[in-house]
Amino acid sequence: MDFDVQTQRIGMRWTLLISVVFLNICLPNLLLAYGVLWVHLSSFDVPLWLGLSTSATFMLTYGLTQCWFREAADSWGRSNGYRIMATIGLFFVVAGIFLCAFVPLYLHTFIYGIFGGLGSSLISAQVDAVIFESYDSRLVLIRGMCFTGQAVGQTIFPHILTTLVEAYGYSFAYIVLAGIILQTLPVILFLKVDETVRRPVSFSRYKDVSREYVAYKNEALDNFYGNEVQLHNLNKKCWKNPSDDHLHREEDDNTEKNIAETITPPPSPEEKRRNIFGVDILPDIPEESEESDSDEFHVSDNMTNNKARLSIAIKRLSILGENIDGCIVNQVRRDSQPEGEQNNDKEFTEVEVRYETIPTPMTDIHTEKIFNSFSFRCQSAYMNMKRNVMIPSYRMYRIKRRFTFVMYSINDTFFKPLKRSLSCARFYPALLLCFARAGLSTISIVLLPMIALEVRPKIAILEMDFLMSLHGFTWICFLLCTPWLAQTPKRNYKYFLVIGLIISTTSTFVLAADNNHDSYSIGCVIAGFGYGAVTSCWETTVQDFVGARKWPKIHSTLETLSSTLLAVFVVALSFLVEKEGGLQFVMFLIGIILTLISVVWLIIALVSIYFTKVKSMSLNMKSFI
Repeated sequence: MDFDVQTQRIGMRWTLLISVVFLNICLPNLLLAYGVLWVHLSSFDVPLWLGLSTSATFMLTYGLTQCWFREAADSWGRSNGYRIMATIGLFFVVAGIFLCAFVPLYLHTFIYGIFGGLGSSLISAQVDAVIFESYDSRLVLIRGMCFTGQAVGQTIFPHILTTLVEAYGYSFAYIVLAGIILQTLPVILFLKVDETVRRPVSFSRYKDVSREYVAYKNEALDNFYGNEVQLHNLNKKCWKNPSDDHLHREEDDNTEKNIAETITPPPSPEEKRRNIFGVDILPDIPEESEESDSDEFHVSDNMTNNKARLSIAIKRLSILGENIDGCIVNQVRRDSQPEGEQNNDKEFTEVEVRYETIPTPMTDIHTEKIFNSFSFRCQSAYMNMKRNVMIPSYRMYRIKRRFTFVMYSINDTFFKPLKRSLSCARFYPALLLCFARAGLSTISIVLLPMIALEVRPKIAILEMDFLMSLHGFTWICFLLCTPWLAQTPKRNYKYFLVIGLIISTTSTFVLAADNNHDSYSIGCVIAGFGYGAVTSCWETTVQDFVGARKWPKIHSTLETLSSTLLAVFVVALSFLVEKEGGLQFVMFLIGIILTLISVVWLIIALVSIYFTKVKSMSLNMKSFI
């Protein structure tokens, strides 16, 4: 069946699409809108670095666990696995938000960051897996709609959080927020893959591996060519006239068969088979030689010798069996015979045992005395110690085995991919880009409400929420280009990414130097447009830059290493936040880092333009001349 016809039959599955978009509205904004909670937290004379470290802890937990949960989603999915794991993730998120209402303020960094990052990572892994399994042909468009949901949440959530804090207070606002996030549970129940639709083996998350697998499985010979030739259905063969052969003609009706029907031809020496190119395949004729005759002679000789040995062994066993039966039948108890007969029938010496020489049986008193003796207790303690050291129990064996399994899992998940990624030169620009995207989500957007407090005259909280909504609205304006980006080749994504990096760098410098309401508003508008371009294009750009074969190997390393570097960077920034004008100085440092990253990717884009456009045009001109 043609793959295009199959994707048309799948459809959009609107219930699943609505649930995915709704989850993207609620969950990612726990991080993106945390700046509003940070503004209210700062009124309790709490150090400013606590708010910045909360978002960094959230991102660090998310990055370190995403690779684990992605593998778990691939192995434990299907009918109920996605929903169960997403429900567990929602439980972590709701529990973390609910506990923030009862724990001290300085513990919010760990409770909100660790529980929220863990649950969001678990839910996002299931959402990504369901999206890939259900919308593989429209993957770019569906991800654009998910980013639109995040932008809509960025527009709505600041107003919701401000209303909750003003109505219920800072602590009890967490309880109501946990109840709002809990409403996503019915939506999670729609995270299900349609198992009635079977896709070809060649279309999977790891296409480079499946391509070779398909060649060996002898499938999809229209697109791949392997060493084997697919056998044909001989029902279409005309046995009367070989010239009237319809084997290699295309069928007019499109039958919906997922598995190619293969029938072995009859073993006729006159019949000739043809491959897909129309070349006759002659039957293989085995060659005969003198060596083969001699081998057959030796084999037959060995077989006769083995048969003779087997017959002799069977005869011996039968004789032994008859003698044993005779011994059993003729056996007589010696103590029941008279003394004369017993002495006459003796053929060997015996040891006479009298009952007087047998000791008396052990009683309970004797046993208790032995067990209570000092020597026995010392010996038993020594044997128990030796048994625990030399022969550990099964419980210790299981603990040791699980510990070994965990160590191997950590090695395979972190250290092996890290070693492989560090040996690749293209990994470092990709790491810089991933770090830039994480920094924009964790630091720049979270700092926006706090920078509004530094502006003179001071911006009201309601107006600050409106400017945050303006940031999300400009993000939506860029995402209107998603249908056009879905039709754009992957090699052109790097150009849009460079434009987004330049716009984001400009916005950070504007926000770092603003001192009035107008410059802050302009900075929010520019930041939203640049953030939308970076978040929409960075993953496709990195995948095209490092190659489709290397992308699955370095994907987890990019997330873990970038989140770790971001956590170290936030620890360094925590010493600057408490100073006067420290928030704007932090934004200035982020602008410098984004400038360096923009220069690196600008060079990559220019080199790509030279090799794909300028050099090809010069070669065409020379050939034309």
